[in-house]
Amino acid sequence: MKSTKYLYAGLLALSLFSCSKDVENPDQGKQKNTLNDLVRDNFGLTYLATSLYKSGLNNTLSQTGNYTLIAPSDAAYQIAGYLKPAELYAEPANKLAEQGNYHILKNLVPFSGKALKMNQEEETLLGTKIYWSRVKRGQDTLTTINGGRLLQSDTKASNGIMQVLDRVLTPNTHSNLKQALAADANLSMFYEALKVAGLLEPLANSNTFTVFAPNNTAVKNYGYPNLEAIEKADPAVLKSWLSYHIAQERKFAQDYFLLTPMNTKSYSEKMLNEKVLTINLLDQYNVPNSFTGITLQGIGSTSIITPTKLDVIAGNGVIHIINQVLR
Repeated sequence: MKSTKYLYAGLLALSLFSCSKDVENPDQGKQKNTLNDLVRDNFGLTYLATSLYKSGLNNTLSQTGNYTLIAPSDAAYQIAGYLKPAELYAEPANKLAEQGNYHILKNLVPFSGKALKMNQEEETLLGTKIYWSRVKRGQDTLTTINGGRLLQSDTKASNGIMQVLDRVLTPNTHSNLKQALAADANLSMFYEALKVAGLLEPLANSNTFTVFAPNNTAVKNYGYPNLEAIEKADPAVLKSWLSYHIAQERKFAQDYFLLTPMNTKSYSEKMLNEKVLTINLLDQYNVPNSFTGITLQGIGSTSIITPTKLDVIAGNGVIHIINQVLR
């Protein structure tokens, strides 16, 4: 009788032990050390962890896969205007999801040892592309993504790798420059001028361009008080000054820095009208390979122009917004 009692006790203990294992490990078989784990455990990626949680993309980055996560640093979010993670959490979930999907590449894209190239394409979970460049400059090899500087590369996780960037990427949601210009109400006069001059449709084709787009105030100050004045203007006259605002090939602001030799302070960009626009490079004093921005000097300009917004991306190029017409 006593031996039977001990047998039942043993079976009960075994049963309880088995049940407790099930309770303690509800995620048994789930991947560990995922990209979501890397972000969550990194004190320098608090904003990104907040965004991933609010958007639900933390679940995506916990799944089996071969993702590449472009991870903006906390400083990058602060530069973008978020003073604390709570401000980012207050954003609509769908906005954060769109932004987050643009920061996740469909495939593994390691950068260590990658070839030196400019503006190579990679597809994101959003369905549009990011563009990376890798250049040797002096003793340093610099890698950029959409003009942002890579701070830390190829941190491995069980379901991919992580690349830490110094900026938050603006999602590429426009298939071409024509659409991107049309989407900005403050560029409506420039858009209409391009249309009248016959320069708008080329910005919708497969060729790539860099556009320095004067805002509405700049166009008005140049002598066109309203859209009616532009519509009545001579197309040839419009084309003569508008073509000085467009260059062949996509160039993010930092690309001008990457393309110049060490100790060079400017880049000569040939525009569609065959004239040269001088791109002045700004850096931090006594900091090697630093880059803080650009200014512009037209051949007929009496003042230096500082862009008001850089690196507005579209499928076939990039827009830099300026507050003066180039001369």
